[in-house]
Amino acid sequence: MERFNPARFSDVKKDESKFSFVFVGRIVGDKGINELIEAFVRLNKEYPATLLTLVGKHEANIDPVKPETLKLIEENPSIDACGPKYGEDLLNEYMKSDCFVMPSYREGFPNTVMEAGAMGLPSVVTDINGSREIIIHGENGLIVPSKNADALYAAMKQMVEDNSTRKKMASK
Repeated sequence: MERFNPARFSDVKKDESKFSFVFVGRIVGDKGINELIEAFVRLNKEYPATLLTLVGKHEANIDPVKPETLKLIEENPSIDACGPKYGEDLLNEYMKSDCFVMPSYREGFPNTVMEAGAMGLPSVVTDINGSREIIIHGENGLIVPSKNADALYAAMKQMVEDNSTRKKMASK
């Protein structure tokens, strides 16, 4: 657990004027990327000081995201598709963020949800095996139905608007 101790990253500078979401995983359809981008673009129009970092490999041959989703990722300056990150570089991405988002359709036991929590981030996850065993709705994050961009948007909006609840979730 010492590896995930946020105190180790006191030199990582977060832009406090922005609210940052982070996703870590493959950039494919069944990870909920189409819904995530739809929800984030809607949120970003309402809250321009929001950012979304997509950490992971874009896979064009296996369950690729929709072409319109890819276009939104490429054209929106508030979305950073930074590619895969590992080790300390990945942990730095968690530290620069305010909330972890995992809108996947299915998982085994998602390590990234545990990593984000260990790094002090609340999470927005879908109601799937693995994620719902790690996140307790309202305690350390929010759980939404999978394949539902509206529910994802509402949960992300709650994270942006409700500082005290989000900070309480981050402390769990």
